[in-house]
Amino acid sequence: MAKDKEHGGQGWEFKQCLWSPEYKLVNGKNMKWAYWESVKQVKAGDIVVHLRGNKKASFIGQSIAETDGFRTVNRPSTISENWEYSKSFYRVNLADYKSFKYPLELDIVFKKKEQLLREYYNFNKNRKAQEKRLLFYAIQNAALRRQNGAYLSEVDDKLYKILFEEGVIKNDSTIREVETYAVVDEGIANLAVRKGQNDFSENVRKNFLNTCCFPGCEVCDRSFLVGAHIARWADYPKLRGQTANGLCLCLVHDKAFELGLFTLNEKLQISVNKERLGKFHQPIAGLNKSEGKVIKKSEIQINKEYLKYHWTRIGYKPE
Repeated sequence: MAKDKEHGGQGWEFKQCLWSPEYKLVNGKNMKWAYWESVKQVKAGDIVVHLRGNKKASFIGQSIAETDGFRTVNRPSTISENWEYSKSFYRVNLADYKSFKYPLELDIVFKKKEQLLREYYNFNKNRKAQEKRLLFYAIQNAALRRQNGAYLSEVDDKLYKILFEEGVIKNDSTIREVETYAVVDEGIANLAVRKGQNDFSENVRKNFLNTCCFPGCEVCDRSFLVGAHIARWADYPKLRGQTANGLCLCLVHDKAFELGLFTLNEKLQISVNKERLGKFHQPIAGLNKSEGKVIKKSEIQINKEYLKYHWTRIGYKPE
């Protein structure tokens, strides 16, 4: 959530990154601020929804965290005098920004979903300390208000559904009404798709203990791991979200699987397409050394029936 148009200057622009000072300066002392600390907690692949503007704040678009949150001593090229004191900053690189066709005005959201948001606020307030979420809004003087200074807040499944699913707000130049389950904005509707993909990827990574399942691959950094679909998301809607339809792969092996350079046979052994692989140089061609080796074990077993969809797509014929 940001009120100002400026974001940080070249290399630190809006849509390119999230950033905040590492600490506040209060009476000459460095103090942590929870809504800045949350920048450090972001994980690659997280969905970020942007709420911008001052008097007429609106949800205007969405992006994906390209990196985990990290600390840096590099400084934004354009910075408010309010933050000049800071010697270090938190930052998250962003990717794939998409604007909403119709910005969703916060005042309208507060008006049309007031009861649900009040109920959620009280629900969150009564949670155990470790379960409470940082919210972008508060109840002040008996009214819903933006939480001052809530730069990066948390949206769990319950709040997400209130904001973007339970009665979508139609928001254009002539209509300001709630239409239950109406799909108003492709960008907002796409949030559900992104969220589903993000949840799927998270479940698949956990299923393989956050390690690439390709034999001999030791990549275990979340920033370089994806939950790869065996039967593709776009091609088989009924299989979406099923952990048994996923492989945890590093970026290289994910791309190789997508291109059909290798697949898995019924014994979950690597089967390399030598003809396709021959068009690539080392180290990609080195996949050949893993022929016949079994992928790493997972808690939830891969559904071998789903492999047949991958075989059909890449032209693989099992022996």
